Amino acid sequence: MLLAFVLGISRGHLLARDGVDVEAEGRFAVLVDERVGTGRPVAYLIGSREFWGLDLLVDERVLVPRPETELLIERLAQLLAEGRVPRGPLVDRGTGSGCLAVAASAWRPVLALDVEADALQVARANAARHVARGRVQCVQGDGLASIAPASVAAVLANPPYITASEFAALDEDVRVHEPRRALVADEESVPALYTRLLAESLVVLLPGGWWLSEVGAGQAEQVAALARAAGLAEVAIRPDLAGHGRVVEGRRPEPSPPPG
Repeated sequence: MLLAFVLGISRGHLLARDGVDVEAEGRFAVLVDERVGTGRPVAYLIGSREFWGLDLLVDERVLVPRPETELLIERLAQLLAEGRVPRGPLVDRGTGSGCLAVAASAWRPVLALDVEADALQVARANAARHVARGRVQCVQGDGLASIAPASVAAVLANPPYITASEFAALDEDVRVHEPRRALVADEESVPALYTRLLAESLVVLLPGGWWLSEVGAGQAEQVAALARAAGLAEVAIRPDLAGHGRVVEGRRPEPSPPPG
């Protein structure tokens, strides 16, 4: 990946290349030394990461998008194709790099929220790079309090669901280089974090609107129980490719028709 980046070619074309000039070799060696010496993630070294077929800009202000997070977009696409999502915009709560917002904007306008101004700068850059003007609106805010009640068709979320003890056990390249606040639920327990997210989401969702959230390893059953307790219907757990519960979903119930 680093050598393909230095040469400005794809990894596939790299396999067919015969030789590297001295200048490119030197630039490649500098990147390798930094990767080995500091553990800085490759995505930060080259300044981008692919997500849902999109080449997204990333740096230390935002998390490196993970393949597991694509499950949220995959599930949203399924629900839209089935005609099960009411008319209305989408919300990406805690947008970070904007990966979810940019991908989801292919179908609906998206409000991308993040408490971190630095992260929103990256999200805006990615939206400007990939999205038609006005399809993604980036707004600084903590939570969903700024959104009108019953106004959005779906809430997408990838909250900081890692506990402090789990963070301490992560690989050094993640612990040292990726933004801790986007990973760790420091100020509240993981159940409290999801309880707040669910409560806020139920207020802003339209009847029949969907809540879709990534969860940490081993958290899916607990979060699903919280979703049912909050009042969501059709609560389900979607596994990742390794078979671990990775996405929890639920739907805001639609009002019952009047009798008679």
